[in-house]
Amino acid sequence: MRLLVAGLASCFVLTSSVMADERTFPYKAYINADEVYVRSGPGQSYYPTDKLEIGREVEVYRHDPGGWYAICPPEGSFSWISDRYLNAGVDNLAVVNEDRVAARVGSRFSDIRDVIQVRLHKAEVVEVLDAKQTGTASNRTTWYKIAPPSGEFRWVAGRYVDPDYPHEGLRTTHSAENRTARIETPGADSTVLATAVASAPRQPALEEPSRIVVPSSPDPLPRPSEDYAPIFSPKTARGISPEEYQAELEAIDLELSGMLSEEPTVWTFDDLRPRCEELVETAETAVERGRARVLLNKITRFEEIKRRYDAISQTRAANERSNRQLAAMQRENVPPALPPELEERFDGVGELRDVVSSKPGAPRYALVDDVGEVRCYVSPSPGVNLRPYLGRRIGINGNRAYILDQRAHHVMAKHVSVLDGRRM
Repeated sequence: MRLLVAGLASCFVLTSSVMADERTFPYKAYINADEVYVRSGPGQSYYPTDKLEIGREVEVYRHDPGGWYAICPPEGSFSWISDRYLNAGVDNLAVVNEDRVAARVGSRFSDIRDVIQVRLHKAEVVEVLDAKQTGTASNRTTWYKIAPPSGEFRWVAGRYVDPDYPHEGLRTTHSAENRTARIETPGADSTVLATAVASAPRQPALEEPSRIVVPSSPDPLPRPSEDYAPIFSPKTARGISPEEYQAELEAIDLELSGMLSEEPTVWTFDDLRPRCEELVETAETAVERGRARVLLNKITRFEEIKRRYDAISQTRAANERSNRQLAAMQRENVPPALPPELEERFDGVGELRDVVSSKPGAPRYALVDDVGEVRCYVSPSPGVNLRPYLGRRIGINGNRAYILDQRAHHVMAKHVSVLDGRRM
């Protein structure tokens, strides 16, 4: 009898789990951790575009291999389009003036825009959010921020997405500064919300310079008499007291340390640098000025690291492709296998081959050129069957991105065109 009851209980739990997984897309869910990265593609190699806080509602459209969930772009998301592909309209609207124009996924952490998910058609209308100029004065380009076009997604790791989050019992944030536990007592009429705030560890003060020489004034001011009351106190002279000055210096150093624990893509110094420069300008002693300058130099070093990281991320895809084409030309002394007209028309062209990999979630197919080198890896979108095209030369359209660990592009194939018999 006990075995029968246990078996029925197991079947009930299994059935409930299956029913929970078989949800109708799209469905509403919630973020169950603090500061969860939203990425431009389904994987850690895709650059982050935003962060979501605990309890934030998201709309899930599909589950991708590797445990990544495709969600509707959160509020504040945007994409990039070059100004040469848009004709300005009214009410912040613009019209696409060419066919198959790439909408590049934007990030609020940097200007990186390597991932292309959607290509827009001629005469399609987009909403312009902002504009930004890049390049030098002689070669300046304007990029427009637009609202994410239809069909564009963002991705979140599935372990941070919970459809039943508001209705379950204990939930604890992952933040080190503000840990909140929500406890619901079964059978009770009220919900007890317990909040524990753990202050971040105090950073040690910057070491004083080993030797500081304070020049004396050639004409020192006379000492005031005992009954003399100064007009300005040390606090009102510059707005803050020496204690507040030191506290602000330590706060900037603590914020910088916390930011540097993240990946370089999300570093931003727009707030820290002006605050530190102001401390350098308002320092009243050589000791204060020396400490502020040490911190400012530290910020400058990491700004340079971020500039190099962004430059590498933006050019890696182009360099990899150029190197493969150059190697093929040197070995075979033949021109590149992909003509410009096909490059503009498709996101990937080549002979479709099977990929054998033991890594979970790895792409199942690849497009190779005439010498057998991988042009890009390919995964089929839901409803697309690529098996009949194995061994044939095809052109595919879909969402194109760059995989860092594979050092190659990846295309989520939506449309397939057979190119057998065409000159590549």
